[in-house]
Amino acid sequence: MKPDTKTRILEAASRVVQKSGVAHMTLEEVAAEAKVSKGGLLYHFSSKEALIKGLVDEYIAQFDQFLDGHKKDTTPGSFTRAYLESALFFDAASCVGIVSAIANDTSLLAPLHKAYARWQFRLEHDGIDPTLATMVRLVADGLWFSFLIGTPALDEVMVKRILEQLEAETRTNGVKRDITQ
Repeated sequence: MKPDTKTRILEAASRVVQKSGVAHMTLEEVAAEAKVSKGGLLYHFSSKEALIKGLVDEYIAQFDQFLDGHKKDTTPGSFTRAYLESALFFDAASCVGIVSAIANDTSLLAPLHKAYARWQFRLEHDGIDPTLATMVRLVADGLWFSFLIGTPALDEVMVKRILEQLEAETRTNGVKRDITQ
């Protein structure tokens, strides 16, 4: 199925940002990449800022879709494990432009903060120790950021061992405990 025009524009904008950077992205360049007129682009996104916000919103929607793709696992810790898996399978490289856009316009953090609050709530209510679930999130975020900036310090074997150990913790030692005792 052919993607709709709005999706094509967002995909084109993502490619342009990866190639040129968000500061150098122009609506004309995105329209040409998407094979639409500038007017067609402006119909969906009224400005460069609206297009960048659309990229952030699309990133959040894709991340939610990735996490929701794991709903068939209903065991305690399943959402936490899906979040952990996202560190490897959610394409950090395609988000370089989004990160730079957020750095240039902190108002774009609002939807990301809202999404993180929602994800954190789900982690804390995933049927395992909320502290462990949060630690897993922070490790996944750190790995993702490492991939994003190309940190060469970790080899694939170490990353695999980290992920396997955390995944095992969510299954064996992650039983929710009452810390008030």
